[in-house]
Amino acid sequence: MPAPDHLSRLATGLDAERAALTAEDGALRALPILERVAAGAALAPLDIVTTEHRSRGRVNVLLRGRDLHDGITPGEPVFLGPVGRPEAGVRGRYEGGDDGTVELRVEAEPQGRGPWAVVRRLDLQGLDALREAVSGASSPRKASELARLLLGHDAPYRPDPLDHPLFSTLDASQHQAAAAALGATAIGLVHGPPGTGKTRTLAAILAALVELGERPWALAESNAAVDQLALRASEAGLDVVRIGVSARVGTAALPLTLEHRILTGPRAAVLQTLRRDRTRATGADIGAVDDAIREEWQAAKREILQNAHVIAMTLGSVQTRGADLPNPRTAVVDEASQIWEPAIWLLAQRVRRLILAGDPMQLGPVVKSQEPILERSLLARLVDEGFHFPMLTTQYRMHRVINGAVSPTYKGGLIAHDSVADRVVDVVAAPWTDIPLRFVDTAGMGHDEEREDGHGLHNPGEVDIVARVIDDLVAAGLGPERIAVVTPYAAQLARVRARFPGVQAGTVNAFQGREADVVIASFVRSNAVQELGFVADPRRLNVTVSRARRLFVGIGDSATLGTSKAFSALIERTYAVGGYMSGWEL
Repeated sequence: MPAPDHLSRLATGLDAERAALTAEDGALRALPILERVAAGAALAPLDIVTTEHRSRGRVNVLLRGRDLHDGITPGEPVFLGPVGRPEAGVRGRYEGGDDGTVELRVEAEPQGRGPWAVVRRLDLQGLDALREAVSGASSPRKASELARLLLGHDAPYRPDPLDHPLFSTLDASQHQAAAAALGATAIGLVHGPPGTGKTRTLAAILAALVELGERPWALAESNAAVDQLALRASEAGLDVVRIGVSARVGTAALPLTLEHRILTGPRAAVLQTLRRDRTRATGADIGAVDDAIREEWQAAKREILQNAHVIAMTLGSVQTRGADLPNPRTAVVDEASQIWEPAIWLLAQRVRRLILAGDPMQLGPVVKSQEPILERSLLARLVDEGFHFPMLTTQYRMHRVINGAVSPTYKGGLIAHDSVADRVVDVVAAPWTDIPLRFVDTAGMGHDEEREDGHGLHNPGEVDIVARVIDDLVAAGLGPERIAVVTPYAAQLARVRARFPGVQAGTVNAFQGREADVVIASFVRSNAVQELGFVADPRRLNVTVSRARRLFVGIGDSATLGTSKAFSALIERTYAVGGYMSGWEL
């Protein structure tokens, strides 16, 4: 049961997060524009290529620049203004970009002459909405069953399983978890360790809910997870509408987006005609055409949403785009272990039942203020309080040897399915492909971590070893697209991306939820005082190792990393299977 002042502590945590974000924004604004660019908070200098008036009265701007970075991500609020005073420009959102171009959606056409800058804009409306949701949580007498359970006024219960014919294709643990979730009257939980078919299980639950007459929401923290869930549900025959910024939706899921369906649906021809009329209109006629476009767009939107079986979106989109959506009875939430508890309270105002799926043994919510109450997800709290948490036990991703390094985290309850248990890299690249779990020890080699002002920690020596592994694998015939490099630090990531442009690369946080045939991990930390910082979190190591399907290669200094029990266990396991090697051997 949560402490009596739990809601007030959540509110205080949100206040601290607001203060941390405001302070960070103030510090960035005080920097010269080129330093803000170096910090990943601005893009400049830029030239405007085109300005286009789109449907719903919005304005899209395409800009061109050089040496652009990916510090600003699609969907983020921004200002577009002159380099000397960017905050004096127009407000908008970053839609996406590549190495040479940037696309924005802005509230008005930019005025003046360049060069231009795009800078991150602090938008606290979402945080304020969470604060309001927490502060306004229902009293025990007026609260729904869901709210009473969340507040601890009702004791946790074990749901009576509700089986459904659609669950017959699931494996035994998936079937059991799906039936328990469907039978839960207010809160159902699913524990999905990596590779265990959590998305498949949730899609089956969504299909069962639709057959029972519901129109559920499918939600997650990240766009990638929403895409996967939406695609799985669509493959199951459901009419799924994916809501969100198109630039943040994966290519495969784009046909499910609301915008794509409007532009290819029955009203598409009318919208196209109106948009053509808009380019020819002058004076007062422009406003009239804009009004007609908005009315036609809204009519198409209503028709699509009324017929949809499932609405799929991120938790952020519930705040920004959910006002026009009817409340569902049930919300199915993936990645629940990565979501702030206040975000679930906002959702709980709109639904009667929550089905939360996730893995507390992987990374939790990202918090700027490092407030402990925000770093602990609602899912983790409910599990600690005794809510039924059935685990999916068969994983379909990792070789059995890699599984052996991950399974102890789940008390030995995770097993590799026969289809993947002995699946190895299908090229011969000695010494990398003969053993699926490897660790290259840099102890004593002088490959120390380095700190660059404003860019965090990196380790040049480890980058050289990453290069050796990649070169050996590619020379043996492995496509670089099948290789991923994962590292805890953005500064190391920047160097990896610059050196290996054809290889997937990401920080551990960003790569959670993804996977690759080969994962090479650069752990970076190597210092005389054996300091690990956040790298010591065993959940971060669990995420890192469990991304690999056929081969995992860890690179690091055992003298520093070995002070962690989790790293020590990993290194010992690689030694036991013959996968340990000193960097001197290279």
